[in-house]
Amino acid sequence: MKISMPITKKRIQTHWHYAWWQYVLLVVVAIAGWSLMHTVTHYRSPAHLTVEWVFGGVTLDQGKMAEELMEELNQELLPEMEEVRFLHLLLDDQYSAMQLTTWAFAGEGDIYTLPTSYFQNLAASGAYADLQPYIDDGTLNVEGIDLSGGYVNVEAAGRSVLCGIPVSAVPGLERYGLLSSDSYFSLLITGGNLDNSAKLLGWILDNCREPVENSILAP
Repeated sequence: MKISMPITKKRIQTHWHYAWWQYVLLVVVAIAGWSLMHTVTHYRSPAHLTVEWVFGGVTLDQGKMAEELMEELNQELLPEMEEVRFLHLLLDDQYSAMQLTTWAFAGEGDIYTLPTSYFQNLAASGAYADLQPYIDDGTLNVEGIDLSGGYVNVEAAGRSVLCGIPVSAVPGLERYGLLSSDSYFSLLITGGNLDNSAKLLGWILDNCREPVENSILAP
């Protein structure tokens, strides 16, 4: 006996009524699979050819001009680098703080610019490099800058280490939308590109000393 099951409008409607979720699941799985494949196969520049500036406490819009600046400096200051990037963190909730800690201990990022409390916590844990050697060799020009707040007692080192330079010393960063009167520059010790990171930080210190005219920052 031949059983005929013709496809009718009613059958299609009934099928969709009970099985719509299967198609939604199929689409979700397909998108997730594509995203995973893209993540795994996407080329990522090695750490020694990448400099990342992580700035905490700014929005995506505030970081736009800094992103453009990094693209320019990639060509002019660090042409041998494959990527020079600016990354922003809002630091407005517990998740942001967890993300920051995860990044730091995973060796993500090179230059960190964070509010004092975040800076001190990470510095005390030994996450940051000693900046004194880069000052001694002339890479970082800190003449006239009060560095007292940048010294932190690092347990692993058993001494006070210069881990940060105050952002307030470079008020010219305001022209790039980066307002911060209570933050510090640091170099992540596990970033994988300390010398070039110090070079970029040196450029910032040299070229952003002059305040912006009619600045809204408190004197």
